[in-house]
Amino acid sequence: MTQVEARARFAAQQEFPEADILSPMWRPEHIKAGIEAFSNYPMEEFLNDFREYYDALRDPMQYIDDSPVNEESIIINVIVHFNDGEVLDVSDVGIHYKLTDGSEHRTGPLPSYPNKELIFAMPELEFADGFEYEEEFADVIMSHLMAQIRDIYLNMGEDPPAEYRVEGIGKLNIVGDGIGAT
Repeated sequence: MTQVEARARFAAQQEFPEADILSPMWRPEHIKAGIEAFSNYPMEEFLNDFREYYDALRDPMQYIDDSPVNEESIIINVIVHFNDGEVLDVSDVGIHYKLTDGSEHRTGPLPSYPNKELIFAMPELEFADGFEYEEEFADVIMSHLMAQIRDIYLNMGEDPPAEYRVEGIGKLNIVGDGIGAT
């Protein structure tokens, strides 16, 4: 039933594109516009703007002052403001986590331009020995965007389009039934 509801909401959003039915981050065309902006993003700026996010993904505890933290609950975020095929701003890193007592905590900014933002949200990652930030991290970010589109379709119980059948972390909470799972 949840997948049917997700599909119905998606169809309604397609029928009424100006309506506020789905969050922009649950609209494939919004994420595709973000992918276009990233394809125009100068690599030097990307490497500078995303270094803190990479560092937080590797070791989020360096950004958390509370304790004791339920380390399984940590989600590292960064918000990218974009418009007309161009990345305009990258936020500071934000971290959402729970303490072992179950209380939720957050550091960093919240979205402020939802129709012109991409939200990157991933758990702590282990990077392989020899991982080269300068050469490989842009691919991690692009894969994350493509996997988010994949997961929008899986959330509706549908096969994603072939170009979005990628491996990697996408949406963190979907009700997909494993169709096309990677």
